[in-house]
Amino acid sequence: MSPRVTALIGAYNNAATLERATRSMLTQTVVDLELLIVDDGSRDSSAEIAERLAAEDSRVRLLRIPDNVGIAGSLNAGLAAAQSPFAAVLDADDWSEPNRLERQLDVIVPHPAIAVVGCRMREVDQRGRELVPRTKFAPGDVNELLMRFNPIPNTSAMLRRELVLALGGYDPRYRWATEYDLWLRLAEHHRLVALDETLATRQMSTANVAATREREQIAETIAMRIRAMRRRRSIQGATGLIVPCVSYVTPLPVKRGIRRRVGQAP
Repeated sequence: MSPRVTALIGAYNNAATLERATRSMLTQTVVDLELLIVDDGSRDSSAEIAERLAAEDSRVRLLRIPDNVGIAGSLNAGLAAAQSPFAAVLDADDWSEPNRLERQLDVIVPHPAIAVVGCRMREVDQRGRELVPRTKFAPGDVNELLMRFNPIPNTSAMLRRELVLALGGYDPRYRWATEYDLWLRLAEHHRLVALDETLATRQMSTANVAATREREQIAETIAMRIRAMRRRRSIQGATGLIVPCVSYVTPLPVKRGIRRRVGQAP
């Protein structure tokens, strides 16, 4: 009999935070779960930590990828290996509240049209200090908002696995905003919902993709929107290109200065 849900953690050189992320899933109010850690060719002790955790708890499995293939490839491997109809993604440097899986299952299980359930997230710095969120959020059905921004970070999402696999999973062409492309494709056939509950925490640092690859990430989201309009043969949502294009040409020091003033991560 398959577990109710698969907690899916992709790790790449996350030895410092992997155990915290893992234990936040192992202490969920939903105990009938499997926790699949996908080690994407880490060069630190991430895989050894995962092996130790698997030895301590039979619900933990380690999937090792010898060479680094990126977020899309590693998560696709995890989705293919998962044993549950539902997969809850968590980045290895973030953590979840104990009732996250229960609340997301409450929404996704009885509604087959829902492909993804997200939630509000706290954002903290490396010392645990609360930050003003950089991630925009909107509760409820978010399909109509997706051409303007991504309200469901990957690390907060629970996915209906069969629907994601039917679309080919995450597109490996994208490295920095891969879930946004998947949400846009899923939204053409299914519902995406965000819970107005803070059920996860994102740790922001200078090593985050949002800090180290911001321009590349923005460029990918622009390309994703354009491809979505081509697929749909519609210019609806074209105004959603304005903000990312302005952001792309705005110098990073200017944006980071503004963020510091308002209490956001750089």
